[in-house]
Amino acid sequence: MNCHKLFQLKGITNVGLIGTGAFGRSFLDQARVTPGTRVPVVCDRELEVAEDACLQAGVPRADLKICRTAADANHAIESGKTAVVSDALLLMELAIEVVIEASGMPEAGANHARGALAKGKHVVMVTKETDCVVGPLLNRLAQDAGLVYTPADGDQPSLLIGLISWAETLGLGIVCAGKAGELDFVYESDANIIARGRQTETGVEKDLWEMSGSAAEQKVGRRRRSLESLTQFSVADLCEMAIVINATGYDYDASHLHAPIARIIEMPEIMCSRAAGGILQKEGVIDMVNCLRRPDEISFAGGVFVIVKCLGRETWQLLKKKGHLVSRDGTRAMIFRPCHLLGVETATSVLTANHLKCSTGGLDPRPRVDVGARAIRSLPAGQRLSMAHDHAIAGVMPEILPVEPMASGGPVPYYLAAGHKLKRGVEEGELLTYEMIDHDRQSCLWKLRREQDELFGMRDSIT
Repeated sequence: MNCHKLFQLKGITNVGLIGTGAFGRSFLDQARVTPGTRVPVVCDRELEVAEDACLQAGVPRADLKICRTAADANHAIESGKTAVVSDALLLMELAIEVVIEASGMPEAGANHARGALAKGKHVVMVTKETDCVVGPLLNRLAQDAGLVYTPADGDQPSLLIGLISWAETLGLGIVCAGKAGELDFVYESDANIIARGRQTETGVEKDLWEMSGSAAEQKVGRRRRSLESLTQFSVADLCEMAIVINATGYDYDASHLHAPIARIIEMPEIMCSRAAGGILQKEGVIDMVNCLRRPDEISFAGGVFVIVKCLGRETWQLLKKKGHLVSRDGTRAMIFRPCHLLGVETATSVLTANHLKCSTGGLDPRPRVDVGARAIRSLPAGQRLSMAHDHAIAGVMPEILPVEPMASGGPVPYYLAAGHKLKRGVEEGELLTYEMIDHDRQSCLWKLRREQDELFGMRDSIT
């Protein structure tokens, strides 16, 4: 596909950026040289952080203007400067076409997206924590207003949805689709260790690498047990794959996903049905893998993949001879994108929204699944469900569940519960439910979730 023909740029797309963490900064860096885009306003709760992000991206200090009102910001933009603000809602009053929401905070993301759509701005949603709770509603609100709400290229949900749609367009039957974990499991044979980022497992058994004679389930189970000290999935992984399920209509196979530790060349043999020798109970599912590799092999961290059915044995055997990943029996192949480039590639979602008036996400996202929360130890009444830097909540394990309405006794989504206190104690093994949460009655995220239930025909009994 020729992107020059696809976009045929007409004028500049002005973008307001909310959030200058790693994703926001990577977009800001690249946007300065991306044809057809301009970032005239940058927002962060901490002005000095936003200012530093602009400086690191190469914006001269003389071209920055800290603004505290919409009038000041508009004046700065009209004079060719970059406005730096701490109040995200100021962006909605400015002369921009697209808002990138990259705060990473579920409540803030909901508030900003709703505000942007109300003011006629397209929304590129990087904050998956908001998207997995109320994304289908925000998409409908955008459509009704003649606007676009879209996930961001550069993050796995949008990239995986794109890869799935490519496969479907070609008529390739999908056995499994998913993402790779954010960090590879790197096997250093000389030291006899496997490292995942800063985590290390020593004394690794030599045959854990090959395990060529083992059945897939035995292989996966043994690696999981042997490397249980290394993180094998996170709430972010489940959140991203829940977004893809809601966007595409594919199913899931395990509440924590299977998340096997596997070498790239093993994936067509492992990520298939048990009847075909793999680990899945059924086909047509969304899952994830943890890439096991040597230090000198390509990384798959954060990449996306599809396992497809091979029709036309001669063709796929030819492709196998060319080095493509085809299963031993010739019935499945893996096609993958080994990287996600964060904000470096988000401009394609920005330009698609503004010029083509469409999303890089699903055609008709619907609430199909949620990420729920289950207690893995007893939790006392009054405990605040505070998120750590990786969004883990102490004493709680995330899991994917079928979506249910906001009713007493119904499972509360992980990011609706996050940040709130428990009304009562929770026993180990209990699923957190709505009536357990002492939530903020003014929460935008909770209000939007109620609206989503009503829009999609699910009765709401929680106020």
